[in-house]
Amino acid sequence: MRRLRSRHVILIEGMLRNHQPHDVLTQVPENFDWHSKTFALAIKIERLMFTSATSRENYLNESTLRARVQLLSRHLVRLRKRKNNAMAAACETRL
Repeated sequence: MRRLRSRHVILIEGMLRNHQPHDVLTQVPENFDWHSKTFALAIKIERLMFTSATSRENYLNESTLRARVQLLSRHLVRLRKRKNNAMAAACETRL
């Protein structure tokens, strides 16, 4: 299983490297150099996909991998937007 999971990480990293990130993810200074972080992000995405998979077959299905990565990425973008909005609101209340 470890070998299969490693293969998924490599496939996911390839997808991430070939795709421009959503603007909300590059607005934070530490994310400007996002290319250097694609492997770490691929590992995080793979772990989330592994833990949320309904079955081994579902997890291993490479024909649905891109769609599952896209769904999870959209979810992560929504979470980042909420976090950015909360941080902006907190900064405004301090002023």
